[in-house]
Amino acid sequence: MAQFKVISSSASTGYTGSISKMLSLGPEGTTTLDRIEWGNFVEPESSFTPTTITTGTVIAAAGSYIDGPIGRVKTGTEGGWLIYIES
Repeated sequence: MAQFKVISSSASTGYTGSISKMLSLGPEGTTTLDRIEWGNFVEPESSFTPTTITTGTVIAAAGSYIDGPIGRVKTGTEGGWLIYIES
């Protein structure tokens, strides 16, 4: 069974690792992400090549999950996230 480190995000901050899922904590329609780099994370970080990159403002409703695999993500300026990183 996988074990996770759960991080409560800060606004406009980047996170890196084997991100399995993210939970939107903000009020309805105002939790945002600025960038998602999809793919299985590898060490060292410089060796990570995303399979797809989503840019622009992604808006999520409170209680919504975004499922990975995600290697890198940058949070937006609105709301907060719980980020589940495999440890």
